[in-house]
Amino acid sequence: MKKDALIYIFGHKNPDTDSICSAIAYAELKKAQGHRAKAIRLGKINKETEFVLDYFNVDAPDYLPTIRTQISDLNIDKVEHLSPQLSLRTAWDKTKSTNIKVAAVVDEENKLLGIVTLSDITSRFMDIQGNVEALKATPLKNILKTLSAYLLVGSEEQFNPSGNALIAAMTPDGMAPFVAKNDIVLVGNRRDSQLKSIAEGANCLIVTCDGHVYEDVIKKAEKHGCIIMRTMHDTYTAALLLNQSIPVEFVMAKDSLAAFQINDYIDEIKDEMLQSRHRAYPVVDSDNVVQGFITRYHLISQSNKRVILVDHNEISQSIDGLEQAQILEIIDHHRIGGLMTGSPIYFKNEAVGSTATIISGLYRDFKIRPSANIAGILCAAIISDTMYFKSPTSTGKDKYMAEKMAEVAGLDLEDFSKKMLDSSSTIISMSPKEILNYDFKEFFLNRHKVGIGQITSSNMEELDLIREDLLAYLEETLEAKEYQVLMIIVSDPAREGSEILFAEKESGTVNKAFNTGTTNNSMFLKGVVSRKKQIVPFLNSVLK
Repeated sequence: MKKDALIYIFGHKNPDTDSICSAIAYAELKKAQGHRAKAIRLGKINKETEFVLDYFNVDAPDYLPTIRTQISDLNIDKVEHLSPQLSLRTAWDKTKSTNIKVAAVVDEENKLLGIVTLSDITSRFMDIQGNVEALKATPLKNILKTLSAYLLVGSEEQFNPSGNALIAAMTPDGMAPFVAKNDIVLVGNRRDSQLKSIAEGANCLIVTCDGHVYEDVIKKAEKHGCIIMRTMHDTYTAALLLNQSIPVEFVMAKDSLAAFQINDYIDEIKDEMLQSRHRAYPVVDSDNVVQGFITRYHLISQSNKRVILVDHNEISQSIDGLEQAQILEIIDHHRIGGLMTGSPIYFKNEAVGSTATIISGLYRDFKIRPSANIAGILCAAIISDTMYFKSPTSTGKDKYMAEKMAEVAGLDLEDFSKKMLDSSSTIISMSPKEILNYDFKEFFLNRHKVGIGQITSSNMEELDLIREDLLAYLEETLEAKEYQVLMIIVSDPAREGSEILFAEKESGTVNKAFNTGTTNNSMFLKGVVSRKKQIVPFLNSVLK
């Protein structure tokens, strides 16, 4: 596993305390081993988990709705940023040094103005009329730099060319029909040609071959506001280089640019890239600041996000886009579902009451002592998932690890567990949707879709007040989302059992599964507190 690649660690959708705390604790363990790891969550944190994180002063993980590959996950090409006033010559030198022969033209804040390719620059030399317009807007500094010239007379403010440029190859008396006001004239060291060009109103003289400029020519140029520069280049070369001083903004593509956002998903932009003929596409952020360029090559060389799943191993309970991610590990205590991976992975699955128990054991296996707050949330997760060791899924290892983590965190187990379990017991203030989704999991039992939500409450009087609303919501959701069975388990630690409210597509399914004769779609099951061991197996046997 590459230690420099970020690893996302997360539990299941509608996360419970075990799911959230295990993700946080395992991310911290990975960091201690030298990896870049980040815990994330796939849903809203419930009241109990909120209490635990606040109690131990641990930040909640960031919410991430999907793990699909984004442009930001790719190693896109970082290209040259060009100023719009930069000369074509400089733009050519900078652009040809890149792998994709494309550059971004940006403003002072690096916001995208356009893009330029080598072919854009070369095509400029075939557009004579376009060059005339471009030379009008060419800064004097561009010409001086491109021609390696130095200024003898004049300043940037005096430079106001017509856009026409010509070589004074004729005798002075034959220049009049060709030289017009504000033209750029390339001349040699002939004094009479230099004087005649100024007299005809030239705005700029480019003296080639490092030719001599006489004193009377300089004085006349100063009087008429004519700029004179001198270059070592011969006349032919200087004429070619003059066109290379044109600002790159005159050749850049700027209309209807096909640009992508840095957070765009690859599967959403792929078709547009494959169907178009562009070589590369600029990538910008939300402020239109250029981040780089993406090409078709990146589509076939993309690096998927790396993930570790905790407290679940079924794709229906996991993050959107999981099929695009590289699964590195799975740490879980549930049944093994139908998830497939592209290569062998580290899969640790134990028959214990909590994923936090497994992760606590990994800290000890690697001889890494967790911080007090991490030990605290691991202990809390074990208490939560085992109903303070009352659940039939609870094992001796759960209790042992909870006690060890409590020692590190400085906790009184009994006192803390009472505070924590009481924190989630008020349901009267919650909507039916919130109660169902508090800790909700979806299962496919023999191809039948089953949804089971679970919540803890010791106040049966509150439950009685909202029972009818809950049953009505279950019926509505069952039909809307095409469940075979939909349940809410309200576990009561004081009564050591659970109130079960349900809706079913085929009448009698639940009664048959639990051998009851209830007629009002609700029942109390003594000793039943585990969804995994005491609910799902019985539904599974009936739904065969």
